[in-house]
Amino acid sequence: MKFIKNILLSLITMIVLLALIELGLHIADFPATPKSGWKWDESPYRGMMNQGDQRVNQLGLRGKTFEYHDDDFVVLLVGDSQTEAGTQLFDDMPEALLEMALKTELNTSKVKVFSIASAGWGQDQQLVALRAYFEHHRANLVIDWTTPVNDYWENTFIDRSITPEAGKLKPTFTSSDANAKLETVIPTPFEFKLRTLLKLSLSGAASGKKASIEQIHLDRWMKKLPTGYDSKTQQAQQCPSLEVKEQELIESYLAGSRAYTLLTEEDVENGRSHFSPFLKNLTPRDHYAITITHRLFQELANLSQQHGAQFHILHTYRSDLDQAFREIRCVKNTRTQNVFEYDGSDWMRHLKASPLAPQLIALNINSEHALNVSKGDWHFSKEGNQLAMQALAKKIVGLHNLQAEKH
Repeated sequence: MKFIKNILLSLITMIVLLALIELGLHIADFPATPKSGWKWDESPYRGMMNQGDQRVNQLGLRGKTFEYHDDDFVVLLVGDSQTEAGTQLFDDMPEALLEMALKTELNTSKVKVFSIASAGWGQDQQLVALRAYFEHHRANLVIDWTTPVNDYWENTFIDRSITPEAGKLKPTFTSSDANAKLETVIPTPFEFKLRTLLKLSLSGAASGKKASIEQIHLDRWMKKLPTGYDSKTQQAQQCPSLEVKEQELIESYLAGSRAYTLLTEEDVENGRSHFSPFLKNLTPRDHYAITITHRLFQELANLSQQHGAQFHILHTYRSDLDQAFREIRCVKNTRTQNVFEYDGSDWMRHLKASPLAPQLIALNINSEHALNVSKGDWHFSKEGNQLAMQALAKKIVGLHNLQAEKH
C-alpha cells in the first residue's frame, strides 16, 4: 500500500511540475507563437517604391479609407496580390482605376471602390477579411478577382509556400464535403509549449537542420489531407522535348514557343504549386482543393448577399499569361525529375462546372505585347490593370443596368 501511495505521489508531483513548466513557457511565450495571417505591413509582394507607403484602410490593408455617402454606389474588390498591386503606385491600384472608369462610364462622382486584399491570400483569408468589413461597412457589389493558379492550392494548406518547407501560417477552413458547414482552422489558437519544444528538438535532430514551428503545424496538417501524387504511377509517359523555364514563360510564348514542357521547382507532388489542380490526373488532394475552394467562394457569395450586396467572381483571360499556360503539355519538377501531364486550356473550367457559374465574369484582355510587370513576374503592369478595370467597369454597368447621370 505504501508503495502505491509513493507512486501516486510521484505521479502527482510530476504532473504538477509539468504544469508549472508549461505555465512558465506560456508566460515567456517560448517557443514563440507564430503569427497567423498577414496584411500590408507584411506583404510579401511589395515593390521598393512602396516600402515607405503606409496608407491602409481600417482593416490594415492597402487602399483608401472606407468612407462613402448614403447615395454612393459602393464596390468592393476582394483578392490577392493582383488586387493589392504592391509594385504599382498607390493611385494606380485597381481600386483607383476601377473607380475612375466607373465614374467616367456613369458620368457621376457617386461611386466608391475599395479593396480588401493582400499578396498570397486565398479565399480563406479573404473570407476572414470580408466578415470583418461587413461588421461596420456596406457594399452594393462585391467582386472577387480570382487567381485560379494560386487559389486552389492556397486554400488547401494552413501555410503559404510552393515548396515542401512551410511558409507563413494563416487561418483557413475545412469542410467534409461541398454541402457541409465550414470549420475554421487557426493554426495556433492554443498549443502545449512543452510538446512543441520537444517536437522542435526531435525533428531538428532527425533532419540535421533547424526545425520550425510552422513546419510542425504543416506536417500535422498534411497528415489530415487526402493523398497527393504517387510519382511512380502518375508520371507522364510522353512529353514535348521543348522545355521552357517557369520564370521565362510569358517571354518564351511571345517569342513563338508552343507545345512545351514547363520546368519548375515547385512542389507539384504535394499539390503546392501553380499547376494544381490543372494536371490531367487529379489526385484526392486535388479534388479536395477544388471542393474547399468552391465552398469558400459560395460562403463569400452568401455573406455578400446577406448584407445586401451582389456578388461576382472575376477572371481576366490574358493574351499573354493565359495563352502561355494553354501551351503547356507537361510540367517537370526539376528537383525530383518527376514529369506530369498538364491541361491549361481553361483555368475556369472547374468553376464553370459548378453552381457558381452564373456569378462568373470573364473578360478578355488582349494586347500585342506582354502585359506583365517584368520578366518572371506574371502580375499585370499598369497598362494591364487599366485595360482590365476599364473592361470591368463596362461590364458592371451592363450587368446592373446602371444609368449615366444627365446634366
